[in-house]
Amino acid sequence: MGFFPTEPPEPQADDTDEDWLAYARFEGHTVPGAVPEPVVVASTALVTVIATLTVSERALGITWHTIARRIPPGAARDQLGLRDAARRGPLPDEFLRLGVVYEDGRSVTNLPWEDEDVEPDETDDGPAALAWRMRGGSGTPTVTTTSVVIVPGPDAGPVTLVCEWPAMQVRESRATVPHDVLDRARLLAISVEPIEGE
Repeated sequence: MGFFPTEPPEPQADDTDEDWLAYARFEGHTVPGAVPEPVVVASTALVTVIATLTVSERALGITWHTIARRIPPGAARDQLGLRDAARRGPLPDEFLRLGVVYEDGRSVTNLPWEDEDVEPDETDDGPAALAWRMRGGSGTPTVTTTSVVIVPGPDAGPVTLVCEWPAMQVRESRATVPHDVLDRARLLAISVEPIEGE
């Protein structure tokens, strides 16, 4: 017998997981429109931070790309570990800070003490607070991507992207994406609705 088994697996009971079926029920889905050009948020001799954006009616998607010209020193390589450490103490220089600011002053960051799971609500005092939701990431010691979703999405005005990474000599840096660019991307979003009556 070789490495891969050739015998069929034992038959399994056909258990229906009602919880999974409820989760899997299709209730509509939107593929956001993409902003056509990447945005360079910061660039130094050591690292460049670039953002690519997608927009829908409900959310702003950002994939942050960090391209380091050498392997980040020490703890700067382990942002997840730093995130946990920073929950218990001051923010270390090695921690990569990322943030978003809307025109009306609302902002949100990846700082580890912010609650990513809070559902934003509109209040009598004004629009909903922004929520930062991680959607995964990947990379090597020198090139990484981190995808996040900001809800709610911007409804007017430009969006400013902010980053700072003291250990990699990145001072607080900003790049602004104009509203008309975001609005054109939003118009490119494609929504697929559920079948009526099901």
